[in-house]
This record gives sequence, C-alpha cells and structure tokens, in this order.
Amino acid sequence: MVKHYEISFLLLVALFCNLTVSAYDFQVDGIYYNKNGSETTVTYKSTNYNSYSGSVTIPSAVTYNGITYSVTSIGMHAFSDCRNLSSVIIPNSVTTIGDYAFYGCSGLTNITIPNS
Repeated sequence: MVKHYEISFLLLVALFCNLTVSAYDFQVDGIYYNKNGSETTVTYKSTNYNSYSGSVTIPSAVTYNGITYSVTSIGMHAFSDCRNLSSVIIPNSVTTIGDYAFYGCSGLTNITIPNS
C-alpha cells in the first residue's frame, strides 16, 4: 500500500525533473539578462561562465518581447572567466557592479566605466 506522503514525494520529484534551469531570463544581441521589474541585470549564459568574448557594449536599455528594460546593474560573476573578453563599455544607467563580475578576465585590456 502506497502512503499519501510517498505519492506527494514522487509527484514533487517528477515536477523537478521537468524543470529547466537557466542562469538568465533572456538574451538580446549576445548579452544575457535577468529581469527585475522594469530593470534588468547583465548576467552570464550558464554556470560555466565564459559567456562573452571580444568587445562588449552594454546598452542603457534593452527591449525584449515588446517591453523595454533599463539596464541598471552587472550581476555577480557576469563576465567571470571570459578570458577572450578584450573590452567592455558600461553605460551611465549601470549603478551597481556585482562581486567577481570581471574575475579571471585575463584578456580584458580596456573598460569604460561611467560617472554613475
């Protein structure tokens, strides 16, 4: 005889097996973002990091599915281990840069940081 709590546990396990976990909410022009209301944070593609290379220009706003979000922060580890990242331009809309955002970016030679 199967008990009620065993059925509940099995249903819960089945539910979690069908979930897809993503480090980001959406991507536009090669930059990954997490939504936070009407604002968004630059993030990474997956927990393997190394999502970016070359020159990256972060826009002050980005439109996704017809909604425009202000880009206000760079999240923790957003550019971590991007050894082939050479330059980053950050807009004035960004007021927060998370811990280890540029950790391990050994190829980063130029970064433009705004007055904000």
